[in-house]
Amino acid sequence: MDIGSKYFLFAILLTGLLLSYATISFYTAEAIDTNKPNSSSLKGAISSIQNDEKGNPAWIVAGVYKLSNYGDMAKKESPMLNATFYMIKLDGTSPHTHTISNFKMIGSPKITGDTTTINGTSTITMKGKDVTDVPTSIKILDKSVISFWLDPSKVMNHFGNTVIYGTHHLICVEKTGLC
Repeated sequence: MDIGSKYFLFAILLTGLLLSYATISFYTAEAIDTNKPNSSSLKGAISSIQNDEKGNPAWIVAGVYKLSNYGDMAKKESPMLNATFYMIKLDGTSPHTHTISNFKMIGSPKITGDTTTINGTSTITMKGKDVTDVPTSIKILDKSVISFWLDPSKVMNHFGNTVIYGTHHLICVEKTGLC
């Protein structure tokens, strides 16, 4: 093979590599953090331990939530809260689910430093039936943690004396290969 043929072959290979790189770069997409809190909604995971009637850790609570219309609270429009979570005893028995929905804000949100508190009422599913008008307090802490307090007297002390905690992150959205 003469020197001209070698340069021609090299030029074809180099052109092929450059075209391949350009094509791959064209179709590569960056992941968007859809969990990032913004002015319109918050969503994430619920992961908490709830106490029994004696105040001892007894239940694991895990699920998801979404707080929509979050940015409209300044206009006194109620955010929409939807949450679904599993509840299971620490020994793995008694698994069941609950939902929180139909949140209606009462008054205005209270902002203290990096914490926003929103009070209102919501509907909670309990053993297949809905319990309505449950006093509910939502706290958003430093745009990374959320807590839900459900009036124990309205839900037969089912969630103990502790709030239900969550974060503003969903691993399945951030790392889709895990789910």
